[in-house]
Amino acid sequence: DLYAMSEYHTIANFAESPVDENILWVGTDDGIIQVTTNGGKSWKKIELDDIRGVPATAYVNDIRADLFDPETVYVALDNHKYGDYKPYLIKSTNLGKKWTSMADDLPEKHLVWRIVQDHVNKDLMFIGTEFGVFFTVDGGEQWVELEGGMPTISTRDVKIQRRENDLVAGTFGRGIYILDDYAPLRGLTEKSMQEDALLFAPSRPVKWFQLDDNHTDSDGDDRFVAENPEHGATLTYYLKDSLLTAKEKRQEAEKKLIKEKEKYPKYPSWEEVEAENQEAEPAVYVEIKDEEGDVVKRVSGSTKKGLHRVTWDMTYANLMPITGKEGSRRSRGALVALPGTYSATLFKREGNTVTALSEPVSFELESIYDGALEGATDEQRAAFDNAVSDAQKRAVTTTTVLSSVEETMEALRSAIDRTQGDITGLEAQYADVQREINAVNRELYGLESRNRKGIKPANITSRLGYARSAVGSSYGPTQQHKDQLRFANEGLDSVSERVSVLQQTTLPALQNAVVNAGGPWTMGLPVITR
Repeated sequence: DLYAMSEYHTIANFAESPVDENILWVGTDDGIIQVTTNGGKSWKKIELDDIRGVPATAYVNDIRADLFDPETVYVALDNHKYGDYKPYLIKSTNLGKKWTSMADDLPEKHLVWRIVQDHVNKDLMFIGTEFGVFFTVDGGEQWVELEGGMPTISTRDVKIQRRENDLVAGTFGRGIYILDDYAPLRGLTEKSMQEDALLFAPSRPVKWFQLDDNHTDSDGDDRFVAENPEHGATLTYYLKDSLLTAKEKRQEAEKKLIKEKEKYPKYPSWEEVEAENQEAEPAVYVEIKDEEGDVVKRVSGSTKKGLHRVTWDMTYANLMPITGKEGSRRSRGALVALPGTYSATLFKREGNTVTALSEPVSFELESIYDGALEGATDEQRAAFDNAVSDAQKRAVTTTTVLSSVEETMEALRSAIDRTQGDITGLEAQYADVQREINAVNRELYGLESRNRKGIKPANITSRLGYARSAVGSSYGPTQQHKDQLRFANEGLDSVSERVSVLQQTTLPALQNAVVNAGGPWTMGLPVITR
């Protein structure tokens, strides 16, 4: 098809039956299909003019022999050079004696370029059209467009990578797109798609390895990470219907009333509108559990109808203390799940009601490699990682509370300056509290002036940071890592107790003393009542 012009005598496509090597198919650029059943010794000519509903001048874009039945063939035709942009896709189950259309369910102008058949499920097929990629689970009775990142573009070729169960689509001018592990589509049937929801596990063991999280947004211009597929176990789920809020349900009902009865609905009351505004959004999530049945993590997904995917990053839920309104967004601190067997269940949350949408499905995490050196066992590494995590939690709560104490001290400085009574005793009390805060900071971080230059002496946070460097190591912690963790914990034992006294006893005493001396109220004191 040089320059998209036909020579009117050219073989455009050739197919050999994978079931019977003697059955060969040929399609030309001038509307002719030929078939041989004896390896090419003799041929039977089939003209498109003899097939009902097919233009005689159509170009044979693709011809594919069925992977399971020697007498079945699929042909994609193209007649756009004559101003005809209809999709033509035909099928024969008796070596071309009789033909049926497979394009009745396809949108207009989606002329078909290529068709491929799944090598496991004979009724699962994919086509590349002028405006995208479609699949069918019933042999072409119904076609569904594959979206999820696939652009609306001419898709000139589609291939299946059988080992990985990947669909590869080649487009006209927009590059190559890959649908990773389409195996869940094999489980879809017309009957199963009437279920409220379906959940599919990965079709093969997930390759487990440690994802390096040393690069963070704080790296500035040095940070560069290419866009890659999400790291972890990818699960596919199907929702028959979207989850709607009360407002969306009302609006749908109003549209239906206007369309069917040509009546305009009554405006909702202010109370109804307020209730809609305060309603929590519905949610869908996949709950991951380990072999013991303990919840590992919940992964949020789309609430819209159709097929969706979520990826569990093979870590536990981040249980680091939440110090802000929106919670901790960083993955740092989330422990890595070990290789083994896990299960996943699909849930929905509407209001305060949580409902399981699927039965649990199981999958495996398999280590991608074994270390060259003999190190700690999985259980020993997990125990150390948990110990470091516990120490980090204590450190975060201690430093967060200490920061809060320091903020209150700034407010108290202003409060003392505004106090109407004698402030001599308040100044001394304030200085004592500040000295204790400074002493705690030295234990945590060392001397600020000394840290600016030269070798920094070890402190609690530096020891804990060193211990954390072994978290996620495939080898496991060394004795030095264990020692540094022990030293850090011993320091935290003392410091956390001192910070607790500051927060609960020392600081409130100073705040009350300021108020009693005629000073203003500061954050942390009880509400002023009459």
